[in-house]
Amino acid sequence: MVSYGSPPWLEVISMEGKILRQFHMTGKTQHFESPFFMCTTPGETILISDIGTGTITKVDESLNILQTFTDPLLKEPHGITAVTEDQILVCSHDYHSILLLKPSTNTMSILLGRDDGIVYPYSLAYCPDQKKVYVASPNTKTIMVYQIT
Repeated sequence: MVSYGSPPWLEVISMEGKILRQFHMTGKTQHFESPFFMCTTPGETILISDIGTGTITKVDESLNILQTFTDPLLKEPHGITAVTEDQILVCSHDYHSILLLKPSTNTMSILLGRDDGIVYPYSLAYCPDQKKVYVASPNTKTIMVYQIT
């Protein structure tokens, strides 16, 4: 899957480069503004963070919208990664925090914040073998590593 920011659309592309599906929305029906960050869950759904709308959207492999999450903490959500199907980590860039989204209960909480050294988080990755989260911040030119239990 590839996302484009201007104009916003998504494409599913085969390994050979063939476009399999496209998701365009314009005008009053537009769902995305800046869908820059994506991840796949263990259950193979796709989550998209949109810094323009301040939302996280869950879609299936056919690009059908399954669920959209909003929260005041999602001002400019950036990087996103799935720990489990019901534990999604999101960089809350402007709130200097890593959020824990639980889709089953539609709840969001701060997992790591400024007190933990988080400053303008941009992207993150989760290593399931080591249960560690790697958080990158271009503003501080650092990658922070956190043990998640």
